[in-house]
Amino acid sequence: MKTPRLSEVCKLVNGGTPKSGVAEYWGGEVAWLTPAEMGKRSTPYIAETARTISRAGLANCSASQVAVGAVIMSTRAPIGHLVIPKAPMAFNQGCRALIPNELLDTKYLYYFLWFSRDSFNELGTGTTFKELSSGALGNYRIPLPSIEEQRRIVAALDGVFAAIATATASAEKNLTNVEALLEASIASAFSQHLAGDPFETVTVENLAARKGSMRTGPFGSQLLHSEFVDAGVAVLGIDNAVANHFQWGKRRFISEEKFRSLSRFLVHPGDVIITIMGTCGRCAVIPDDIPRAINSKHLFCISLDREQCLPDYLHAYFLYAPDARKYLEERAQGSIMAGLNMGIIKEMPLRLPSLEAQQKIIVAVDRAKRECVALKHIYKLKLQCLTDLKRSLLQIAFDGELNATATVNTDFATPQFTAQVIAFAHHRHELQQYQKTFGHVKAQKALHMVEAVGGIDLGRYPIKDAAGPNDFQHMLRATDWAVQKGFFEFVPRASGNGYDFKKLSNYQAHWTEAVAVIRPVASALERAIDPIVPMVSLEAEVFATVLATWNNLLRDGVEISDDIVVKEAREGWHSAKLKIPEAKFRTAIRSIRAKGLVPDGTAKYVGGQGGLF
Repeated sequence: MKTPRLSEVCKLVNGGTPKSGVAEYWGGEVAWLTPAEMGKRSTPYIAETARTISRAGLANCSASQVAVGAVIMSTRAPIGHLVIPKAPMAFNQGCRALIPNELLDTKYLYYFLWFSRDSFNELGTGTTFKELSSGALGNYRIPLPSIEEQRRIVAALDGVFAAIATATASAEKNLTNVEALLEASIASAFSQHLAGDPFETVTVENLAARKGSMRTGPFGSQLLHSEFVDAGVAVLGIDNAVANHFQWGKRRFISEEKFRSLSRFLVHPGDVIITIMGTCGRCAVIPDDIPRAINSKHLFCISLDREQCLPDYLHAYFLYAPDARKYLEERAQGSIMAGLNMGIIKEMPLRLPSLEAQQKIIVAVDRAKRECVALKHIYKLKLQCLTDLKRSLLQIAFDGELNATATVNTDFATPQFTAQVIAFAHHRHELQQYQKTFGHVKAQKALHMVEAVGGIDLGRYPIKDAAGPNDFQHMLRATDWAVQKGFFEFVPRASGNGYDFKKLSNYQAHWTEAVAVIRPVASALERAIDPIVPMVSLEAEVFATVLATWNNLLRDGVEISDDIVVKEAREGWHSAKLKIPEAKFRTAIRSIRAKGLVPDGTAKYVGGQGGLF
């Protein structure tokens, strides 16, 4: 395939901007585009622009008007935004147009430029911001099949990219809905646990432990600059609570001598702090391990009577309880509760159930928040996978290997795709000559790894089975499909111990199709499956069990230690696990760390045997 320079198959046109002070140059009939406007677009095509210039403006600057058929690319601030004009259009000096000749299809050029954006950024130069020069852009080479082949590739890409766009929009909508789901789940938790428990309504002021337990600091941290020291007693500010949990932001300290005169403003573990200046209405609980610190006047701090109210309950109530949100929003002045003050917080009514009910609400809120984090991770990972899928398909296209009837699965939860993954897992075992270890157990563990490590949702609902995390019915649907199609099956071993993978008469045809379908996500599958390839079935079983246990514990909010993971994986999983020496579980923990596969609590939760019913 020929690979000419872009300058050999395109005319490169620079942009420009008329003088801003000449009114007659602006607001005319000529569409005029900027990189900022390009970056806001979700489709390749553009027919109208936010700003226009006049014919006089066009004539008195370096801008040119390009016709339909060009591709406009931003070449600075940033490099790589792309549009295809559907009407004649000019653009500013942050862009260049590429006008293809008769050998180059416009949409093929667009796809190639999108695929090459990272390379273009590497070619950019400049200190304030990078700019891609005309020379660097023009010298970049493009694979150039025949015009007919280019149009075939474009037709195939248009089809699969439309499916990816639909899946992307769905994932983005789901990501947006996560916060609404969190609020609904927490509101339900309050309603459920308050409904069955006698409670009284009190004000926040009634919850103070003693006189002086509600306070703001003596000064704003920005006014303290001259009294800051390198080390000493910390001064807390908005940044310590802005994430709605305590975190260290910019470190600010006062001397011991200064602290002695301000010790009444000392914050204590379990104190609740609420921001009342700047970004108002954020809330956090002071953790047990905080060193000595005082609060600034940006924070309202309350030390609670813990025989009445648990700190985490007030924290959850203030942030999430529908009654509290309504009260605060009605009294807010300006955006983000800009008018929140100490008096408003003191007078806020609060439904106060028993300490037992408060603890139940705290647990429910924590679980809902962890589920929210996990869902966000899943949807963000799906969005990243879809972006990676686009790049993989473009790589295939520009390598000349894109099939004319190319299709793409954006929903991987089908028996066919699971069967293809099983075949791929067997293939990875074959490559390393471990195929004799690949039976039901290894196949099931490979599927779990694909979801837990590869981030690809196969639609499994794994349970704590004797052989590790398992969804037998899900795999059965896939193997049934494979047998019906003559792809593969699992047959009993001659020894009577387990099953072997057996290729059937139509294996090669289905494997060829599987390779094409899997290629865009092959790297994710390899990353997930390869760690267990050299393992015998028992090692893979323990490895996947420990991985799933670790993830479960994180989702349950348990502080992780090797002993806790081992105990839960061996004693809390399934009675069959007690037959396995404890040392094998500890070996699995070391292996997980060595392979960089430490869970973060965002993989699927593996439930108990009750999940079967």
